[in-house]
Amino acid sequence: MRKLLTAFLSLVSIMAFSQDVRLDFDYSISNPAVGDTITVNIKTVDVNSSTPSLIQFDLQYNSQLVTKISNTFTVLTNGTNSTAQTALSEFTGYKWSDGNGNQANLSALYSGWNSNGIGYSANNSYNVERVTIQDGQDIAHGNVYQIKLKIKDRAAAGLADYSDIIELNWGRMVDNSDGTNYLVTTVADNIDLTNVTGVNAGTVTINVNSPHSNKAQMTYKIYNSSQLTNNVPTSGVTPAYSGNFDANGQLQSSNLSLDATYYIEIEAADGGSGWMDNIATVTDAYKAFQYAIATDINGGSTGIFEYDLQKALGDVTGDGNVTIEDSYEFLAHINGYEVSTDISTANAATHFSGLMDNYGIESSNWGVKLFTVTETAKTFNFGHAFKGDLDFSHSTEPTNTAGKNDNFTVSSIVNPATGKNMVISNSSLPDENYNLDISSAIVDGKVELTINLATSGLVGSQFNLVFDDTKLEFESIEFDTGNEMTNFTRTKDNKLWIGSLDYNGEKEIQLGTPYKVVFNMLETVQNTIGLINYTVTEGVKANGTKVNFNIQ
Repeated sequence: MRKLLTAFLSLVSIMAFSQDVRLDFDYSISNPAVGDTITVNIKTVDVNSSTPSLIQFDLQYNSQLVTKISNTFTVLTNGTNSTAQTALSEFTGYKWSDGNGNQANLSALYSGWNSNGIGYSANNSYNVERVTIQDGQDIAHGNVYQIKLKIKDRAAAGLADYSDIIELNWGRMVDNSDGTNYLVTTVADNIDLTNVTGVNAGTVTINVNSPHSNKAQMTYKIYNSSQLTNNVPTSGVTPAYSGNFDANGQLQSSNLSLDATYYIEIEAADGGSGWMDNIATVTDAYKAFQYAIATDINGGSTGIFEYDLQKALGDVTGDGNVTIEDSYEFLAHINGYEVSTDISTANAATHFSGLMDNYGIESSNWGVKLFTVTETAKTFNFGHAFKGDLDFSHSTEPTNTAGKNDNFTVSSIVNPATGKNMVISNSSLPDENYNLDISSAIVDGKVELTINLATSGLVGSQFNLVFDDTKLEFESIEFDTGNEMTNFTRTKDNKLWIGSLDYNGEKEIQLGTPYKVVFNMLETVQNTIGLINYTVTEGVKANGTKVNFNIQ
């Protein structure tokens, strides 16, 4: 006769053990990730012809690692026990301790309850489920109970792993027809998960080691691995994260996951097109000319850059080398012409970036953009360069030896036209800074601007001016740079480009007042304050040293 289950089944000690039965977990999940659902089936496995009609057990789950979604008494669908009586009691905030008992012997743990440290204590990280199944006939062996749990982010709880997600605390099985208590054991009383993806990495720091002061206009686009094809972003895919670095060139993100690989693209706002007047300057033009004219009688280049990356930065025409065509592109650009290459202010710049360990190495395509976040790797340093920036004024100088040209020395290049040593690019030479006396005054109804030079050794100079064209009109410029110096000037709208360059590095700009600019007044002004501003004031010496002028 079926024995009815009361509202609360008293727990009694096991009086005797005879035949054996196992209570085991059955679950499978591949590539577990935060947010996935793990389905756990509790099943009985017969060992010695056991015929229980009462099954009772406690299981607990770590509520910081998983959230319960649902539970099902699968025993009711086994075709035999569809009318079995079932009960579920849930206890929140308790954790079981096996004491010194045998974890695999669920019967012994039940009988040892409240002795030898076996039993429950309050713990807000765990919840307990007490499952009872009773029938008036034998309960068929197999699945009896199912619980579905959603995997949570362990980082939020400060836990190091996904061990002991769910555990069988104790178990008992009884044949009510004759009072036989079975010895209940288990193969594994708990479930651990490994390699769970999607765990938040906490704060991940990415630094772009740019030398300029406009780092807040540096942008990033981060793609996760599922958005990549052959380790580069799939065409047309929207980045997972994007934005700007801060004023220190740093990004701190709390959105990335542990053990996940990402791809980062580092550029400048608007591609950096509006930056090129300040990036590709007379110093870069001089270095490009010096490299390009170092050719032998058959046209082969004998030029050597200090860094291999400079070959890519100077190849603005994209023909695979730095040639005289590239040099004239630089010259046209510093003269204010909108050239067709990436150094034009109208075009988006070409960018090079990568982890500092590989940045500037040609075999790595000038830098590896993939990075993997781990428990021990949460800070990543990147280099970034603009095409056209041969003097690294706005670009990161490579730091690894593999990116440096071993054949480069300061005196290793000879100009075939003169037989004298040239320096193509010695970036180890620090910039020099000098005060520059630029004055403007009203003379005979006109505004005269004079640039007074006291710095010797300059083979090139560049001055980009912006003037108030509602009050001033450019009239003329007088050069007194020396009889053999090549000068240039151009005006367009309210902009004026002035400069000189001896790309052979043989002639120096004459000291004194090499440049005087005359403006007509469109309306009468009492003084020249605020009428003229300067965007580029720069010089270059024969050895490639960049000179920054501070206007007095």
